[in-house]
Amino acid sequence: MAELNHSAPRARKTMARAFAIAGLAAAAVTVTAPTALASGTSPTTYGCYSTWGNTGSNGHCQSVGRTGDFQNEIDCSLSGDSSIWYLFHQGNSKPSWGYVECTFSANRSWINFKVDS
Repeated sequence: MAELNHSAPRARKTMARAFAIAGLAAAAVTVTAPTALASGTSPTTYGCYSTWGNTGSNGHCQSVGRTGDFQNEIDCSLSGDSSIWYLFHQGNSKPSWGYVECTFSANRSWINFKVDS
């Protein structure tokens, strides 16, 4: 009977120790794997600009100032990506175009421009 009394406190200590270790492991994962929370807006290029969030980017145009080809490009933490080229004529507006996405996280994005040939 005395043996049962001694094993119960030992089991409680073992369980408490296991929960403490599990809690520390969960805290370590939270601290070492932060979520990327970057976002921003690029400078305007002839009325077009780019916005980016955690992993993606969109181009936006409000009253394009010069006819030409526009491209949304994103700088990703592991690589980069570009949208296809879009032809916009002077005065055009397109609220959302050229979505591109990163596998992990976006650092910044911008608009490329070239005169339509």
